[in-house]
Amino acid sequence: MTKIEKKIFDWIGNNILLLFLGAVTVLGIVIRMCGINFQSGDYNSFLNPWWTQIKNAGLNGLGTQVGNYNIPYQIITYLFTLLPFGPLVSYKLLSIIFDIVLAGSAALLVNAFDKNKSHLKAVVTYSVVFCSLTVVFNSAFWAQCDSIYVSFILLAIYFLKKEKDIASFAMLGIALAFKLQMIFILPVFLFYYVCTRRVSILHFLIIPAADFIMCLPAIILGRNPLDLITIYAEQTDYGKLIQMNCPNIYAFMCDGSNIENYYQFKTLSIVLTVTILGAALCMLVYKRVDLRDSNNFMLAAIWSVFTCLIFLSSMHERYGYLLDILTIIYAVVTVKRVWLPIVCNLVSLRGYCFYLFKYDVLDIKLTAVIFVGVYAYVSYIFIKEVVLNGKKLEDKKPALTETQTEIGEESDFSEISTEEAEENDISEISQMSNEVLNTIE
Repeated sequence: MTKIEKKIFDWIGNNILLLFLGAVTVLGIVIRMCGINFQSGDYNSFLNPWWTQIKNAGLNGLGTQVGNYNIPYQIITYLFTLLPFGPLVSYKLLSIIFDIVLAGSAALLVNAFDKNKSHLKAVVTYSVVFCSLTVVFNSAFWAQCDSIYVSFILLAIYFLKKEKDIASFAMLGIALAFKLQMIFILPVFLFYYVCTRRVSILHFLIIPAADFIMCLPAIILGRNPLDLITIYAEQTDYGKLIQMNCPNIYAFMCDGSNIENYYQFKTLSIVLTVTILGAALCMLVYKRVDLRDSNNFMLAAIWSVFTCLIFLSSMHERYGYLLDILTIIYAVVTVKRVWLPIVCNLVSLRGYCFYLFKYDVLDIKLTAVIFVGVYAYVSYIFIKEVVLNGKKLEDKKPALTETQTEIGEESDFSEISTEEAEENDISEISQMSNEVLNTIE
């Protein structure tokens, strides 16, 4: 073997994971190209007409609402109308870009949670997330933008882990600016606040502030600031349907058609969800669970999102997107329960096939049996591994900072009796006296 060949092989060996990431990215993009010309019902009925309105109205058109997506998405859509692409390619291009951001954020989070800081786990996470069929269908076929808000949620968790609290809550605000479904992750941040007492309630004010800043260009052009609230309020009442192809508990009660007493039913679902989440918070506080622990936090996050999906009404099939990604991250970090992300992603895939291709792989009530069953199991391991047996807060022994952990600095916080302390003090005083005498001599 020549020297040049040896150098080439050495370089490949040293950069094999990077090369693999590049190959996975190319493969994922090629897969997405298969659906680039696919037009979903949402695109034909909503996205394409919105594009036409936004393009015709120009910059000043940002002062009025177009469609029922929040203001930042309308701003980005306007910017894309200035580029030489059509509406279909532009919508999908935006989402595909954020698919890469999503996969990168997931890999970053795995690296932060993994005690061994394994680059291989990070690469596996990126690959699985980027090539996940639900992620591919969401962007390249459906032209939806769920990868945007989920990317910022993952970054919010990452920064919280790094104790960069302002950045963390700012990421939540940006996620909220794109999708109301950000609220699915909010309970675990509340759990974290109450249980660890490490962040302030004032940090939560950063969320609406970041949302407002994201919408500021349109507000300057005349948009009513109240639109930040009314847009999402109108979204939750769209169609006034209790069940919208999400296989939760309401799949057993109705087929998605309008039902009487919609608002009472909707209110009841919110009260039920808040009650269950509140009960979990009480248990976490009573058991003094330390949510700074990675396993505790991840299971609490998965359970929180899952609870919202199961008990809130008017859930779409796409709303399981965040749950799918979180379960992938959990499985890679812990290297156990690999079946959990597989089942969750398959349940979501059933909804995608039903909407995009009009193909009902499995009856929604049977799917709901599986989904609710998985939720019951997640609730069981949440109570067992987090509430009952999870790492607890300690009064005497403060948590090590991340820097201390990385360089191996550990302090001895074991309790010392009063007599032992006095003996130590006397010994130190005696040693100091001897040193002084020696100096004088």
